Amino acid sequence: MHAAKPALSLQGEHRIYLSLAPGIGATRRLLTDAQRLLTEGYRVELSFRAQTDDLSSFAKGLQVAPLCQEHIQGRSIEALDLDAVIADPPQIMLLGNLAYQLGLPSNPTEPLTVVERLRDAGIAVWSTLYAYNLSTIAPIYERLTAQPLDVVIPETAIDQANDIVFIDPDPDEILRLLDAGVLMSMAQASIARQTIFRRDVLTQLRAATHALLEIHRPINDNSQRPIWMVCIGFNPNTIYMLQRAADVAHGMGALLLGLHVRPPGGGSSGYELTMREHLEYAEDLCNEVVVVEEKDVATAMINVAHEYGVTGIFLGRPVFSRWSELRGSSLLHKLINNDRTIDLFVLSDAPTMSH
Repeated sequence: MHAAKPALSLQGEHRIYLSLAPGIGATRRLLTDAQRLLTEGYRVELSFRAQTDDLSSFAKGLQVAPLCQEHIQGRSIEALDLDAVIADPPQIMLLGNLAYQLGLPSNPTEPLTVVERLRDAGIAVWSTLYAYNLSTIAPIYERLTAQPLDVVIPETAIDQANDIVFIDPDPDEILRLLDAGVLMSMAQASIARQTIFRRDVLTQLRAATHALLEIHRPINDNSQRPIWMVCIGFNPNTIYMLQRAADVAHGMGALLLGLHVRPPGGGSSGYELTMREHLEYAEDLCNEVVVVEEKDVATAMINVAHEYGVTGIFLGRPVFSRWSELRGSSLLHKLINNDRTIDLFVLSDAPTMSH
């Protein structure tokens, strides 16, 4: 029989301890906060075994929740036994890394489904998460490191969380600790230096994460920050352009406005399907997305830019014909000639894959 539980202020809350990379303190901070509540009489359980010497000292006194197991090729795989936990619920479940909550091979599940079931049972869920596993930051990580990710968590996890605790040391401090052997063994550090612990990777992921944590604030609540705009088109390069525009804008502290200029009367079913995908992607990367119907793209861009106070516009590298140059009829020429107060940023072409 369990002792009477103190009242929890946010029953069924989800708190995410977010960090850029393994080893920089998210799990230690989660366990430290949990220890404080344990001493206050809360019932706190772990969904993982703290096996390293470092973590086991932080997890001392915390009970491991019911787990189920499968043995595959000599390996033991464990997952939270949700039914058993819900039948006798703790007040707080320390879920560990959200990207690892995949169930068992014979009964896989989605990480956010695990969170939802626990929250629906009134259990507060605390989890950790690496920023590069989030859907909007994963493409940046994969582009910089050429390393595909096995698990990507929808950005809705951030939106739906009650609290985000961002463990945010400076990249120089992270690399200092890495080189000192604090974060991992020297052999592991040598490998990690080629991917996630490269200075440029940490710097860009940090900028993207800072931007993500503010990205859903309405534009009119950020009056001191510049607003830059990117067009959301139909062609296959749109996804790359959105990624590059977001990287540059958020890295420079600017807000990003996405604009789609829809042709009068719409388009084919293929157009509608592609644009739905592109607009959904833009919703994740931009602070705000606007759709207008207009025959002349340049006119629509200038009108929206004036309405929202846009000071910079991202464009793909134009492909000129000699005739369009002479006539001044290209999109770039039209924008230059219509408004000389707006900066125009020409983005590089999408990289081609070599075989």
